[in-house]
Amino acid sequence: MKVCYGKLLMHAATLAALSGIVSASAYAAPTAQVKLGKVKAQLFYEETGRLSQDIMQAKDFVLWNTCIGEGSAEEIANDLLVSIELTSTGEQYNATPLRFVAKGENGKVIAERTFSGILVPSSGRVWKGVWLRDVACGGVVNITLTFGKQTKSAEMDFAGGE
Repeated sequence: MKVCYGKLLMHAATLAALSGIVSASAYAAPTAQVKLGKVKAQLFYEETGRLSQDIMQAKDFVLWNTCIGEGSAEEIANDLLVSIELTSTGEQYNATPLRFVAKGENGKVIAERTFSGILVPSSGRVWKGVWLRDVACGGVVNITLTFGKQTKSAEMDFAGGE
């Protein structure tokens, strides 16, 4: 069998070039903007392993002494899960970092995280989570989110005492 390597290389080069064109068009810069959506905060209940309702949405949720299961807490809760929603009109990749900072009393940073290279799936929604340890009965917690020019902030008072 006689193989013509010149033609084979030419066909391979043509396929590679066409593949590059298809790949470039499939991953063109997104036209839709990824936006910050909802922010949820849920206590982690230590007796059952459940999460509380979203305390950001519950206007009358009392965070007093959650470390011993008081206030509106249904059981002992020391930790908090903060969930951040990002939305778009469909599948989007965004290189803009999402920056999360939580500060406690006296402005002390108690948690920070940066999410890079965010992929929003075709559903148009993705969630990122940050776990805050031992915040109950520790006073005021301020949360700040920064995503490009978009920012959101929230304050929760985890006061405690007898």
